Amino acid sequence: MPARASLIHLLQYFAFLERVLFLPLAFTANSRMMLVAPHPDDESLPCSVAIQRAVRAGAAIRIIYATDGENNPWPQRLLQRKWRLNHSDRQRWGQLRRKEALEALALLGVRPSDVNFLALPDQGLTDLLLHDCRSTIDILARLVTEWAPTHLLLPSIVDTHPDHNALAVMFQLVCKHLLPRDQPISVSNFVVHGHSPVFLELAGELRASPVETATKLAAIARHKTQLKLARRRFLQYAQRPERFLPVEPGDGNLSDDRLCRISRDARGLQIYLPASFKSLASHEPRLLLIGYDRAGTLLSAAMRLPPLSSRVTLFDGRTRHPLSLVQCHGSFFRGMKITIPPTIFSPRADIFAKVDARIIFFDQAGWSELSGMVLSRRAISGHRPQSVSAVKP
Repeated sequence: MPARASLIHLLQYFAFLERVLFLPLAFTANSRMMLVAPHPDDESLPCSVAIQRAVRAGAAIRIIYATDGENNPWPQRLLQRKWRLNHSDRQRWGQLRRKEALEALALLGVRPSDVNFLALPDQGLTDLLLHDCRSTIDILARLVTEWAPTHLLLPSIVDTHPDHNALAVMFQLVCKHLLPRDQPISVSNFVVHGHSPVFLELAGELRASPVETATKLAAIARHKTQLKLARRRFLQYAQRPERFLPVEPGDGNLSDDRLCRISRDARGLQIYLPASFKSLASHEPRLLLIGYDRAGTLLSAAMRLPPLSSRVTLFDGRTRHPLSLVQCHGSFFRGMKITIPPTIFSPRADIFAKVDARIIFFDQAGWSELSGMVLSRRAISGHRPQSVSAVKP
């Protein structure tokens, strides 16, 4: 017994050393780092130190902003003293947030020529994932393929901001199915919103020097539009280590299973919603599903979540056509089990599921993932790629 206890202590010590000494990101002059930020400020809050180290190493850098952060009404109303905001107001706000992002990046050592703004809809990436995912992931795949990064920094599917976790699902699809197999990339996830126990346990820490911390604070301070309502919360990001989790596409260990657990059996896809699900949301709760059908075509689906046992229609997320009647057993308060017929989604491909029950802006949890076998790339695409010329510089 003493020998066994000593072995356990030794293993725990090595695990501690691995966590303390592990450097989640290491750059050289030959590195090519691409960071995909859902909004302006998502470069500074989770990744300022990583950017500084890539710059010092002489690495090539490309920053991609998915949205302009234009649908950000409460700070805008406060700063501009205007209650009703129209499309032009939001566009001007988005341009202001672009300017703040470029100022922050300049402090971190990144040039404007190394930045792309995709101008995807702020607060709308979940709808984009459901309704127009094919063309969007084509654009993302071309960006990655043509620039050929060695390091790809992405949001995580366990982040509780809907834009962050939707963008993460898109890149899971891109990395697993649409990138050339001879293009090795080190992919790491970061989390800005929420406290996923799985992420916190597995992610490596990037601790900053005093100079790096001061530079990070200065970069965060450039986002003046966001500091008006959240100054304390934003500045706290500079006092904590940055965390990055190396991932492989289809890594089910990264699932956020707090509200949604997925499995497969002969009856089809089994989805269990535990009783911890809070039904008091900003809109009617929905179950969202992303996967591939049996022909290998990308398929999104959605259904409302009934409070009690009943049969509910599952709709195609893109066409809005009904796919099947689905049996739901249980309730919000006792937990609910949902069976999706086996004819809807291919059992050989990954599937992502999320309970869309936002409280104000944020999800109660991110996406849950169930891994499958890799399909052929020809079968998966099923459509002609869209040119990157559609991307706004």
